Amino acid sequence: MASQMDKYTILYGRLSQEDARLGDSNSILNQRSLLEKYSKDNGFENTLFLADDGYSGTNFERPSWKQVIDMIEKGEVETLIVKDLSRLGREYLQVGYYTEIYFPQKGVRFIAVNDAVDSLVASSNDFNPIRNWANELHAKDTSKKVRSIKRMQAERGERYGGKAPYGYKKRAADSKEIVPDEETAPIVEYIFKLCAGGKGPNQIARILQNEQILTPAHYYYRKYGKGQAGMDMQRPYGWSSTSVAYILENQTYLGHTHLQKSSTISYKNKTRVDIPESEQIIVKNTHEPLITQELWNIVRDVRSHKRRPPKHMDEPNMFAGLVFCADCGKPMVLYRTEAIKRSQFHLKCYTYGKKGKNFCTPHQIRQTDLEQVILDDLRRVTHFARMKEQQFAAYINAKNSAELKQEINALQKELDTMQRRSDELTALFKRLYEDNVLGRITNEQFRRLSADYNTEQKTLEDAIPVKQERLANLKSSAANVEAFIEKAKRFRTIDELTPELLRLFIQRIEIGERAKKYSHSAAQDIRIVYRDIGMVDSDMEKGEQPVHMATLPQNIDEVVKMLA
Repeated sequence: MASQMDKYTILYGRLSQEDARLGDSNSILNQRSLLEKYSKDNGFENTLFLADDGYSGTNFERPSWKQVIDMIEKGEVETLIVKDLSRLGREYLQVGYYTEIYFPQKGVRFIAVNDAVDSLVASSNDFNPIRNWANELHAKDTSKKVRSIKRMQAERGERYGGKAPYGYKKRAADSKEIVPDEETAPIVEYIFKLCAGGKGPNQIARILQNEQILTPAHYYYRKYGKGQAGMDMQRPYGWSSTSVAYILENQTYLGHTHLQKSSTISYKNKTRVDIPESEQIIVKNTHEPLITQELWNIVRDVRSHKRRPPKHMDEPNMFAGLVFCADCGKPMVLYRTEAIKRSQFHLKCYTYGKKGKNFCTPHQIRQTDLEQVILDDLRRVTHFARMKEQQFAAYINAKNSAELKQEINALQKELDTMQRRSDELTALFKRLYEDNVLGRITNEQFRRLSADYNTEQKTLEDAIPVKQERLANLKSSAANVEAFIEKAKRFRTIDELTPELLRLFIQRIEIGERAKKYSHSAAQDIRIVYRDIGMVDSDMEKGEQPVHMATLPQNIDEVVKMLA
């Protein structure tokens, strides 16, 4: 422990960002000048000035303040002098603890110059609780004002905070405007395209690592020389699935500013919590996008139905979330193992696989067969859209206006029937329970009958939301023929069905049961619903046959054959 002569007189200053807005009177420089003059005028020696710049008064985890406490614990401090009590802090319980309990226990004299507080003068401390309370009210009021200002800034689309999101850079060092970063913007688009192709965050992270693409943190460090806490300097390419998922969920890449996603619990508790989506702020078209709305929608669709591939199988299921049973509405599940060839991979109704033949039928179809059907139909439809735009547009508009209305009415009737049956089952179960209580039926009869009713009701409870979602989508859908035609023009030849093409053009596929159950060759109804335009019947254009040329004809015989 230091001798009395060696002990320090600590001159402590603090300035928060909020205090700085009040003007120069509270600046660290002015606080130092005032404290040094006071200590000199009053004969205090061996002074040491310590300050925390940019720290809230409700936060006592300040570097210099922690140093003050450490020195007090070591017995190195005789006197602590501040400009006023608010420089010590604005949390009245904590400030009260220091001034009333801690400093007296440690034998530290405490002086707040402008508040005329001196712990050696007992009467000077009488109004400390009131002053501390007033300082806390000030902190609370300031916090409200700052939150209000930030929300107004957010509603105007103004960015606040530090560095630009990955894929962007600030237009200037002190600018709030962001522009695409020529080095990382292509990587963001690459990540979205990988996901659109069926890759999950884990798979994408491995691809980025194998291609030795710097993580966002390491890229920022190498470009600007600024690191972040917890950064592993030994793994510059160590992408995580969390980082990838964050990028895939960030609407910034659509050109929108998404703010107020999280906040502190209160002006006292700085723990950050998520703000409900309804209260978040999204300002559209505030900067240049890195991806299209089309790509964003496809990624949303892929992410909502993503399933991990089986162990040791890196190839994702390209049909995940797209293929459904035409009868029960449940997804078709892809069955594949390393023990069977790819040509034997097949899709089967989820309900049939889980509950058996009493609830649905297999609706089985081989993956390779489905791929070929989709590929042929995609070539047919896109060829028609490219070659005869006006005829195609007229057909789609006429078909959708009639078919959409018909399908909506049919689905609404089906839903009404299912809902009535669900209500009937509820009433039946209630009556069954009463009969059991009154002794009209045995416990065994009650168990058997209630099990049947429960099973039927569970099936309805599973099916009704699916139908409701389908109905809502139909009601909100409208044909966008122009968008489909533009997409078709981008792919003049389609040689194979890729996950990207599948998601770009196809919205939903429904597999019917074969005309003859359990037959592998009997006819099978397959409904293909295209994005933007819905279903396109095979007789859309009388006499029109799609043409697909992977290579040009080499001689007159091939030309004649092709024309024939």
